[in-house]
Amino acid sequence: MSQKSYRSALFLAVLALPLAQAAAAQVVLEGAWVRALPPTQTRTAAYLTVRNAGAEAVVISGASTPIAGRVELHETLQSEGMMRMEEQSEVRVPAGAAVSFAPGGLHLMLLDLDTMPAVGDAVELCLTIDGAPLCTTAETRRDAAPAAHHDHQHH
Repeated sequence: MSQKSYRSALFLAVLALPLAQAAAAQVVLEGAWVRALPPTQTRTAAYLTVRNAGAEAVVISGASTPIAGRVELHETLQSEGMMRMEEQSEVRVPAGAAVSFAPGGLHLMLLDLDTMPAVGDAVELCLTIDGAPLCTTAETRRDAAPAAHHDHQHH
């Protein structure tokens, strides 16, 4: 890449950053919580609602938390009478709409936990929305989920 091409690409990237930040500013994370499981478990799930007050759809392309080695976007699906989990590469949130990550549907899988958070612990959750991180604090609590949730299959 020539110096001029590099400068042009850098200039365009710098111009695009405020646009991504402006889109993320229209997104609100609400009601976040993490499911408390027995301390021997190395994975759990997190839930929240993503509300997009902007005029354009936004895309959630990933998630992270300091307590997990990795976080995956998953959806619970019924196929041939069986419940299964399917990893999602992205989740779109339409303009003026909300998408709920809830037991039995879309959710965040927190994998490779060093320790399970205890009931009442605060956990930072970050979503990557249109390429920019947006974080919130989730409370750890013990709520029931559909029975299939704990025994789901990963791909």
